[in-house]
Amino acid sequence: MSNNDDVLHALQRMNKLLALVVVKGLEDKDAVLTLLRAGYSQVEVASLLGKKTSAVGMIVLRNKPKKGSAESAAPTPTATNDDGE
Repeated sequence: MSNNDDVLHALQRMNKLLALVVVKGLEDKDAVLTLLRAGYSQVEVASLLGKKTSAVGMIVLRNKPKKGSAESAAPTPTATNDDGE
């Protein structure tokens, strides 16, 4: 393994650990939705939480905003950098 591969592997492990720290103590639904909002895919969330991808997908389906509700009409917040862009 090259030094770059070692660094990449270490960063990936740290990323997984940080994600688990963020959702520690949350109910499954809240943990799944939090990780998805953080940019993880359903497959990644399932892997992190030790769940089946289909279980994560079901949580997503059950928590989709209903058409016409205030949540579905609200704009999705976007990330900005320190310059406000």
